[in-house]
Amino acid sequence: MNIVGSLKAVAGLLAIALIVAGCASQPLSNNDLDRIADLGALRQEALTLVNQTRRREGVPQLRRSAQLDAAAQAHAEDMARRGFYAHVSPERGDVGSRYRASGGGDWRIIAENINQCVNCRASVEQMRTFHQRWLASRGHRRNIVDPRLEAFGFGVASAGGRVYAVQTFVTERP
Repeated sequence: MNIVGSLKAVAGLLAIALIVAGCASQPLSNNDLDRIADLGALRQEALTLVNQTRRREGVPQLRRSAQLDAAAQAHAEDMARRGFYAHVSPERGDVGSRYRASGGGDWRIIAENINQCVNCRASVEQMRTFHQRWLASRGHRRNIVDPRLEAFGFGVASAGGRVYAVQTFVTERP
């Protein structure tokens, strides 16, 4: 690499470092979580909707996973409590990190869908709306109907008039 290439590389790394530092210095909220009336029913609805879609697509049904539920719930609560919306938590990492922290093992494939709404509530109707929005997005739909995936988890949390929903999917290594 010549001197100009080296300077460009250093400048690029410096720009990335400044962006990361700027993001890290932004304070996150500390919201109180709203009570979710029947988390079990919302999880069941989410799994039913996913498996109905998979059945229509001719792919195997997903089974529920307690570890995926825990990973999804942790991320939904983290986003709601701290007021951010992203697949990667500022401190808690990505879906793989959350899955392992929740007792999950090694995986061949792991995926996550997130969604949020403002001035809404965590209800069966809202879960259906989230599902339709995921199906309207090519990448999210791909996760829902990927025939290689075997297990499913779901989490939902609410704070400050926002509801955050998280779908998690995995196929573990044998």
